[in-house]
Amino acid sequence: MEERVQKFISQSGTASRRKAEEFIKSGQVLINGRKAKLGDKVNPQTDEVKVYGKLINQRDELVYIMLNKPKGYVVSKSDPQHRKTVFELLPEELRGKVWNVGRLDADTEGLLVLTNDGDLTQELSHPKYEHEKEYEVSTQELPTESQLEHLRTGVEISTGTTYPAQVKQRDGKVRIIIHEGKKRQVRRMFTTVGLTVTNLKRLRVNKLLLPKELASGQFKLVTKEEIL
Repeated sequence: MEERVQKFISQSGTASRRKAEEFIKSGQVLINGRKAKLGDKVNPQTDEVKVYGKLINQRDELVYIMLNKPKGYVVSKSDPQHRKTVFELLPEELRGKVWNVGRLDADTEGLLVLTNDGDLTQELSHPKYEHEKEYEVSTQELPTESQLEHLRTGVEISTGTTYPAQVKQRDGKVRIIIHEGKKRQVRRMFTTVGLTVTNLKRLRVNKLLLPKELASGQFKLVTKEEIL
């Protein structure tokens, strides 16, 4: 059965679908010796697909990981500033097999999903699916009800107005649920309403909840059904 070449590349564990599309656009993907175009289809049983000269094999076993990211680690496979990366927390056999779904800043902790499933990456990353992300936020100031209501109704940040969020206070901290993933969005939202974030932790991505017993820096294998 034929499938789009970018899907085949992502499902092989080589790269996310978005990255696969970038590889195709830059002319680094060959199908049976010719340069691939976006929308080209391949038969995984008979066609030869190469990315940067490397032959792409049939899809690997799909892997789903939840990681409790510690502060100070960057979400990248390498870092020019030589900071610690989240991939250093994984065993060697998994480091080259998975990629991160979305990002957390170096100074943000909590739930990070890693996988080699391109379809899952696409669905969790695209805002049209409205998959929730829940955060626990500690602030320097005690939030007022007016500030919390502002967060609920939408905040104007440099990339536009945020969608309405679910916001409540619990045990002196703020719980906020969003379904977007703009860069440093939660911090920017709180700054805009006049609140200084002292700690930010992601607790949940869609159905997947960070368990209290999973210590910082530890990971656990999960299933796709636990996420979606």
